Amino acid sequence: MSSVPSFTSPSKPETERQKVKSSRRKRIVRTLVIGLMIIAVVVAWQALNVYNNSTDPTVAGRPLSNPHTHLHTVAPGEKPGVLYLGTHYGLFASTDGGHTWLQSHGALNNYMVTAIAVSPSNPNVLALIVIPTSGLGHQSGIAFSRDNGTSWQILAPSGLSSSTYPYSVKAGSGGSGQFYAFYFYAGWLETRDLGAHWYPITRDTLSNMQTPSLLTDPVNANHLFLGGDQGLYENHDDGNHWLHISAIQGNVQSIIATNTTPRILYCASDQGFYHWQEGSARITQLTRLPMTTLPTRLVIDETGKALYGLSGQDLWFSSDSRTTWAHRWQFDRGDLITLVVDPLNPPTLYAGFFLPPKVVYSTDGGSSWQTLTD
Repeated sequence: MSSVPSFTSPSKPETERQKVKSSRRKRIVRTLVIGLMIIAVVVAWQALNVYNNSTDPTVAGRPLSNPHTHLHTVAPGEKPGVLYLGTHYGLFASTDGGHTWLQSHGALNNYMVTAIAVSPSNPNVLALIVIPTSGLGHQSGIAFSRDNGTSWQILAPSGLSSSTYPYSVKAGSGGSGQFYAFYFYAGWLETRDLGAHWYPITRDTLSNMQTPSLLTDPVNANHLFLGGDQGLYENHDDGNHWLHISAIQGNVQSIIATNTTPRILYCASDQGFYHWQEGSARITQLTRLPMTTLPTRLVIDETGKALYGLSGQDLWFSSDSRTTWAHRWQFDRGDLITLVVDPLNPPTLYAGFFLPPKVVYSTDGGSSWQTLTD
């Protein structure tokens, strides 16, 4: 009778060791898989974050070519050919009217530059409203430069609550250090030493004025006009006492003046379009305007011979200080954020659009327009 082969079963300790080894291998594999997944997610997040927050224009020489940026403001400088763009990724500057740009990426590109003011007495002195693009390690405030943007100092008025928010900045005529800044929930403040010290020029209800506009006087630094949803106010003592101009009805949307002596002032509100000679108590409301709606933006050259009004998307022009008007252009977009006349070359105008960002310009008083950068 043949014998039946016998098989020895693995001992219990050896079986347990194999299970432990198998479990360890599974844990190692699982850990490696999870680690690789985490690395992949981190790499993808970093790549996406870099892509979404890249400050570099995607096309050389075109500061608005980054699809993640948007345009906040366009400002001519006080030197021929100088033009500034305030964007979501900082400040761009040109010295040839915007045909070429100095920066491969924006100055202060961790900030949105939402407003720009150039000192009329020193074109190398700039003030910007800067809002951080992320809340990490940066504060909103006013960025000042004494050297045409080579270096910057970011300052904020002391004593303001955390709920305040910078909105607008204007240059004064009382020297290169004089600027005004409007903060939501704080009102207008003034500095005469490039932000080292600030003091309020509005108080109480005037500090809560919505969509405010400020007009300075080129020959009297203490003379100001302030307009907004509470009407139009005038001041002769650097913000201490404001006089309400009751002849101007409604929400003031734009206030401008010529640089002639005496100045001619124009004011557009949601209830009327007004003009008067400075120093005169007679304020005239313009009627029989050809626009279907009242203008919301007014711009003028220093002589007053070129007056522009934007009604909806239509640009109107008057060469005789308001008497007759001609339709110059209809913009194809409603997100216009800036319309300015080049102060050193009055037939040249610039118009800026928010998103997608675009700047167009005209060299013939608004009769034709070309794309400057997009």
